[in-house]
Amino acid sequence: MAKAKPKVLLAEDHDLVRAGFKSILDSDGTVKVVAEAQDGESALALIDEKQPDILIIDLSMPKLSGMAVITHLKKKKYDTKVIVLTAAEAPNVWKEVLDLGVEGIALKSVSKEELIGGIKSVIAGDGFVHSDIQPGLAEYRAELAAQQTDDGELDDKPKRPKKLSVREKQVIKLVAEGYKTKDIAEMLEISDRTVSKHRENIMTKLGMTASAELVNYASHIGLLKVGLNEIH
Repeated sequence: MAKAKPKVLLAEDHDLVRAGFKSILDSDGTVKVVAEAQDGESALALIDEKQPDILIIDLSMPKLSGMAVITHLKKKKYDTKVIVLTAAEAPNVWKEVLDLGVEGIALKSVSKEELIGGIKSVIAGDGFVHSDIQPGLAEYRAELAAQQTDDGELDDKPKRPKKLSVREKQVIKLVAEGYKTKDIAEMLEISDRTVSKHRENIMTKLGMTASAELVNYASHIGLLKVGLNEIH
């Protein structure tokens, strides 16, 4: 009797993106996609229902973020292995994801061949880090090591900010997750110009000059672990 294929739950809120990755997985045949989720809450429900071997998930999800879903799975010690597919080109986000204990991470630009190879590695019990992520991740970890203070703690805590609005926090979250101005405008149902103005105000309030600082700040205050609707 042929061995059953590993079951996969594919969690991605954009229909076309999800369909594209499903097509790749179906055509290769290494795994079987048993369910699809459009938001974090549905992903958790389907994990309990379908008990997939692998969860392939985006970080930015409605209702419950990918980070929140992963945190729940790891705390509850589910057997489901996790591979993150993200648009966030931010080393501190990659590190935070890996620190949660996921088995794999890749940018959404990953090639079909590397994605399938990574899935096979995870199935075999090994880890998978997209080749486009590895150099930046290694550099970021080296920078963190160099920033260690004499007592061994990292001196990278953000300054206490002035009060931020809910909308500003939402913009910070989406910027940190790698979304472009146009995408953020569509998701928040505001104009491109308004998004740019929010970013300008945020940078001024926080005393920052680079987007990388904004990404680091979002990670520190936990915005990457919650959904847009959970921000207050």
